[in-house]
Amino acid sequence: MCINLWPWQATTTGLTFAQLANVQTVGIGLYLALAVIQAVSATGVAGLSRRVTTLKGAVTANLMKTEARNVRTLAGQVSGLEIGFHKFNRVLLWIVFSLFAISVSYFAYCTVWQEAQALQGGTWFIFGFYLVLPVAIFVACSTIIWWRCREVAQRLTEAEKRIQRAILGLKDG
Repeated sequence: MCINLWPWQATTTGLTFAQLANVQTVGIGLYLALAVIQAVSATGVAGLSRRVTTLKGAVTANLMKTEARNVRTLAGQVSGLEIGFHKFNRVLLWIVFSLFAISVSYFAYCTVWQEAQALQGGTWFIFGFYLVLPVAIFVACSTIIWWRCREVAQRLTEAEKRIQRAILGLKDG
């Protein structure tokens, strides 16, 4: 299969808005899919919270006073993450809703004027706004979520290993 037209060459071919409609419909779906980011952050924090709760039970059952303090600190850090993500998700929701509204409005405009040529500006806007921007937002938000959770998750993993070794009576080696 030979590809004769790359997206960056599309601006010179005189594409109409009707010919770019499939790009727009995919883009609208991508903006709707950005709601998944909220589920990712909520699920990540919930997973950390469950792990802390499990550690609390193990520490309490085995009367580990030093580790109990560490687990309480971890619980506070997870709560801080959760509070931070509430604000992050509220801001993200407004941004994504605004971009979604713009995408649907522009789609309606392009539907009315579907036989008009998109020209270079319209073509680049459609490719950028409907494909590049939602993917960039997803990557950026996923990176932020990973970055904010990684330190607490690492501390939690270390605590799990220490507590497990203590419960099993294994020496650090």
